[in-house]
Amino acid sequence: MIFMMIENENDRLKAETLYYKYRKLLMNIAKDILNDNNLAEDAIHETFVRVIKNLHKIDENNCPRTKNFLVIICRNVSLTMYNEKIYLNKSESSIEDMTYDESLDYCCPENITISKETREEIAKEIEKLDTIYSDVLLFKYDYGYSREEIAETLGINVETVKKRLARAMIKIKKSLEKEGAI
Repeated sequence: MIFMMIENENDRLKAETLYYKYRKLLMNIAKDILNDNNLAEDAIHETFVRVIKNLHKIDENNCPRTKNFLVIICRNVSLTMYNEKIYLNKSESSIEDMTYDESLDYCCPENITISKETREEIAKEIEKLDTIYSDVLLFKYDYGYSREEIAETLGINVETVKKRLARAMIKIKKSLEKEGAI
């Protein structure tokens, strides 16, 4: 098993505990996406390879944050496997074709003073986003990951992370402007 490669006994125990606690949940997620038990097992294996690389960032085994972390990684691994399996290529709308630099000109959330009500509105808008966008936002702003760490964890390239972050910000800003929240 992959846990034997972990030299630190405490880290090995932590990884094994995570595996046995969340294996069924992750298996259900992977099977729902892949519709194949063997591929789902492969997805769980790849999920834990990625988790082990980031094990130092997990404080508690039994908390919602850890569960969300594992679910996001498993879902992303499964979707990647699914997309590779059927060679799915989605075309995206013109706003999503903006480069990272163009989106920074369009949307600069760092410069917006945010009230409690606006934070609540932003949280609602994040929930409405597709998971590919909400996942990178969660990793960036909740877990504090760098773009490079997000890319490595989710198995995508850094440019994809940059684009997804920028597109998510644009979508949120447009929606908040439409509702008059900012």
